[in-house]
Amino acid sequence: MRKYSHVKSSLLFITLVLTVLNAWAGRQPLITISDPTGDDFGDGTLIYPQRSDFQKGDLDLTQLQISRDEEGFWFEAIFKNPIRDPNGVPNSVGAESLANFARKGFYQFNLDIYVDTDRKSGSGNTFTVPGRHVRIDPAYAWEKAVIVTPRPELMRQQLLGALTEQYPDRTKSETEASVDQSIFFPTRIRVLGKSITFFVPASFFSGSDGTDWAVTAFVTGAITTIPADLSLFPSTKKPLDRLQLGVMQPASGSPQDTFGYSGANPGPVVDVLGASTEQQVRQLAENIGLSGVSWGKHAINDIQPVLAAASAPLTTVVSTAKSQIVPVGELLQSKNPDLSKPADASPKADKSVAIRLQTLQQLFEQKLINESEYRQQKQRILNDL
Repeated sequence: MRKYSHVKSSLLFITLVLTVLNAWAGRQPLITISDPTGDDFGDGTLIYPQRSDFQKGDLDLTQLQISRDEEGFWFEAIFKNPIRDPNGVPNSVGAESLANFARKGFYQFNLDIYVDTDRKSGSGNTFTVPGRHVRIDPAYAWEKAVIVTPRPELMRQQLLGALTEQYPDRTKSETEASVDQSIFFPTRIRVLGKSITFFVPASFFSGSDGTDWAVTAFVTGAITTIPADLSLFPSTKKPLDRLQLGVMQPASGSPQDTFGYSGANPGPVVDVLGASTEQQVRQLAENIGLSGVSWGKHAINDIQPVLAAASAPLTTVVSTAKSQIVPVGELLQSKNPDLSKPADASPKADKSVAIRLQTLQQLFEQKLINESEYRQQKQRILNDL
């Protein structure tokens, strides 16, 4: 009986290996981008959260590989340290394990990837999604954004909820169409050792085959609970301006639950892909546009060398018909950069509270948050009345 079990286990292992090899055999490598190690300190002043499950190197991105198959694109990000499993890590809300919230096998970081698919000068977006507080160099202006986060379904709903609150005259379907046309939150995610692999369907890139792209990518610290993530302050700022969207915001000193700093208040970006250490520090410290890495016929002279992209396109056919969807930039691009002026008090405040309560109820009904998160956030909303 023991011999039979041993043979059965061996066959299962061989089957698993063959499955993985077959999957990779159908993928066509596009690019491998390397990043310096030891630069996971943002503008040079960021300090890791002072707790045992955060150590130097945990958010140090060292490489990003992109490949494709007939269905879409596979991204693999590799970090300096093994990616920490949320199992057994206490959650800040109650005594539950973080694995009950972060169900994708990781919890410490977000990885933003902004893809310039058309490589046209002056075309595309230079803003980033809420909570990042950086912008992209116009030479790498993007059409598509891939946001990897421990709770992708919740982050998407938070973004939609903030847009609904800020633009109440738009229908839910209109808002969803604008977001989903340009921003993708991967849910097919696999974590193994130091790497995290995630899938983006070909349809999201609207027919672009990946052979002539530029990407700007960076890492931020992640928060996984609503009380820390969706701070509903009195309405002195617009909903999008106060939305953190899963990002740890630095605090002065050496705090436990977020990145700390000394000196001037830095942004939350911890590591920028492909940039030299000097370039990363300068761009973040001076708050100038982040530059990325390009390949293909429209590649520009980037600082870090990369492997050449494959040139032969796959036969995947994707519709590229133009739609009448409002570009996401018209919703997310800040039209009033001066956030120091408080918004005028008005009867709209009561309507804002009602929208927030409705959004919270929807998150709970969709099981994107648990009961303790629901009750705590509901009380915070009611306290704003």
